[in-house]
Amino acid sequence: MVAPLSEHHATGTLVPRIVEVALDAAHRVLAADGGDGLTGADLLVRAARVRAAVLAAGAAGQPVAVLRGHDVGAVAAVVGVIASGSPLVVLDPTTPAARLRHYVRSAGASICVSDAARAATAAELATTVLDPDDAACAGADHLAAAAELLAAPAAPQDTAVLVYTSGSTGAPKGVACDHRSILHDAWVNSVGTGCYGADAVVAHLLPLGFSAGIGVTLACLLVGARQELFDPRSRSVAELPGWMRSHGVDVLHASPAILRGVVASLAPGERLDGLVSVTMAGETVHGAELSRVREAVGPRCVLRNRYGSTETWLMAEFRIDPGDDSPRGATPVGWAVPGARLEVQDEDGVRRSHGTGRVVVTSAWLTRGYWGAPERTAEVFGPNPDGTRSFLTSDVGVLGEDGRLRLLGRADHSVKVGGLLVEPGEVEALLFAQEGVREAVVAGRPDPRTGHAVLVAYVVPEGPRPQASAVRAAVREELPSHMVPRYVVFLDALPRTERGKLDRSALPEPEPSTAAYEAPRTSWEQVVREQFAAVLELEDLGVHDDFFELGGDSLAAEALVARMAEVVQDPPRPLTTALLAAEPTVARFAAAARRTAREENPTLVPLRAAGEGPPLFLVAGAGSAAVALRTLAQRVEHPGPVLGLQANGLENRALPDWSIERMARRHVATVRGVQPHGPYRVAGHSMGGLVAHEVARLLRAAGEEVELLAVLDSFPPNPSLMPRSTYPTLREKVKEALSLALTGVVPHPGLGHYVRFFRQGMVVQRRYRPAGTYGGRTLVLVAADDPEAAERRQWAPHLSGEWTLVEVPGEHMSILREPHVAPVAEHLSAALSAAAHAAAAAPRPRSGDEEVRAVG
Repeated sequence: MVAPLSEHHATGTLVPRIVEVALDAAHRVLAADGGDGLTGADLLVRAARVRAAVLAAGAAGQPVAVLRGHDVGAVAAVVGVIASGSPLVVLDPTTPAARLRHYVRSAGASICVSDAARAATAAELATTVLDPDDAACAGADHLAAAAELLAAPAAPQDTAVLVYTSGSTGAPKGVACDHRSILHDAWVNSVGTGCYGADAVVAHLLPLGFSAGIGVTLACLLVGARQELFDPRSRSVAELPGWMRSHGVDVLHASPAILRGVVASLAPGERLDGLVSVTMAGETVHGAELSRVREAVGPRCVLRNRYGSTETWLMAEFRIDPGDDSPRGATPVGWAVPGARLEVQDEDGVRRSHGTGRVVVTSAWLTRGYWGAPERTAEVFGPNPDGTRSFLTSDVGVLGEDGRLRLLGRADHSVKVGGLLVEPGEVEALLFAQEGVREAVVAGRPDPRTGHAVLVAYVVPEGPRPQASAVRAAVREELPSHMVPRYVVFLDALPRTERGKLDRSALPEPEPSTAAYEAPRTSWEQVVREQFAAVLELEDLGVHDDFFELGGDSLAAEALVARMAEVVQDPPRPLTTALLAAEPTVARFAAAARRTAREENPTLVPLRAAGEGPPLFLVAGAGSAAVALRTLAQRVEHPGPVLGLQANGLENRALPDWSIERMARRHVATVRGVQPHGPYRVAGHSMGGLVAHEVARLLRAAGEEVELLAVLDSFPPNPSLMPRSTYPTLREKVKEALSLALTGVVPHPGLGHYVRFFRQGMVVQRRYRPAGTYGGRTLVLVAADDPEAAERRQWAPHLSGEWTLVEVPGEHMSILREPHVAPVAEHLSAALSAAAHAAAAAPRPRSGDEEVRAVG
């Protein structure tokens, strides 16, 4: 039996060890891809054929490229090219051809080993394309093949593999990896850190064109572990749990992004019990993520957060054993692996054994440097008197006195805000720790208004989108004010490169107010500005900045109104969210608040006042101000104005309506006051959908045309489908009933006023019994990710006209906010357009008076 891989092997070369392992495992599978498997004997034969083809093509030690899929053929090609004595350049087939050409030309390769599926692309990159797999391998002598592979031994310091960096700090550079560095890294990754041995089954998900991917391939071959290849870029990550069980995988190497997908795909209570080691690397991992991974894996599984680079291979590891608590915030990358030493270099270029600065790794096993670029190599690699070499990374970290390293970010990502240096990684760590945040990244951006650097937080929510002000508040509680992001951008997912790394260049620019900055001009504007700033969690706020453009939403608007009620006693007009929607800047709101109210309808809120043609009326849900529909109103494509309707008494001292029918009659009077005759377009969200349904029914009963009714994630008028309130005691039930009876009668401080109207609306909607079915054109839109989506789909018994059901991503409230509001607006816009065209095409009977007006 072959001896375990040891650190001593790093003084030799790759091929003899691979051949030794393959001969020992001649009848055991060493690599499999689901459709094909390589035993040790198969590997030797197929690798020998590749080697012979490369030598016959006249490579003569020049680099040779490999362009194949994530399969066992690529594994055999890797061994064959290395055995030929030519440096190997593995190309990733998902990388754009222009980038692949850069790799091939930079390396000086003219030969490419490929397969039939990728031969055309390979021909664009190299003058000679080889496909040795065309020859049958069955029955070939694997002992003779082993002798061929050993025929031209290399020297330990020879370059075996050229791996190109991701280009995150400039143009991609080819790193020359010699036999010694690869062998030592294979030992460190496996036996040296106790991660796995020859009996392991390793899930190989990482592309072979990247250092982490080729490292796993070679380490498994050198150790004797079985590698099971799975390409998450061509197959769903949701397949991984079942795939790992069926193949007996016990070691998983994955990026944090893939791990998130695996954990998210698990059914409730499902676990990955077979895993004994999970290794993650490539980006910052946070404690909350580790806790979720810990819950998903078996009780004997060790979690490893690792840190490395193409130039150095693995540098550090942070190990979390079963029973260990997950660290808070950003997980450290741990201590230097065997054979490495970590230091930090401060701004003066002084290296220290602890402190903060750019990370420096020192080892006798570093790579040779950059291929064909001695000047670049000398900039970051340097020799030491003891024969080791040091590499200056682009990462900034904190190195503790105990040698533990925590990364803050990259040196080129640091930003000065107000003259103070900020490491965005510190802010990211705090955001990751917040409940409801799946991913976050913080970047410095020039403010388009001032040109000064500001911080922008890009947040991927776990569920419903939080308020931008809440995101800023979480940072402000822990960090100085200059580290609070000015802008918060919510995304469905962070953009990533073909390597799965964060693509900072693809992060969208925020959409800030472009108004020129102006400070408050009066003491009253100063008071209003203070309330705006407090609610939005901002300090640098001009009087012309738009409340909603700075991240304010309906909840923040309600909070502002509540704060203003505490500050201003007996204002000349009600300070409402409707007023804020119409006058959303400090200057305009301050001026409007001092004006005596004109004769206004407190239930009508202009959400988008400009437009030609009939308006679109949007009815808000229970306890919700119409301003909650503002983002949808801004996005929907509709030529006319968009007007919101909200409950009477919500923002004026009045008794509420205690039935859907009374609400609808009030809104019909408002609608006809704005637009005396149809065609009408009415939509409503949540309980507002029921009110809109009754409004449309009343208008049609009056002989008016309703072009479109849109019901946005509303329960149908069936009380059995609606949630029922429960109370722990009779006393609590009576207390709630008394509270509801005072809705709109007795003021409730702060946001409790809106909560009371919400509860009142829940009671009202359960009592709604429409007369018959609705026969007009209807759009029913359902939030697919909401737990009650199934109940909200059941509108069929209540609609007898032409109607459409569509589902959109998001939950009940999140579909009104970015980023989920976009498909809602698209479907509503399409339905409005279709309804208008259908109405224009249909013959419409006219009265005699209409005929006279038409003739005249």
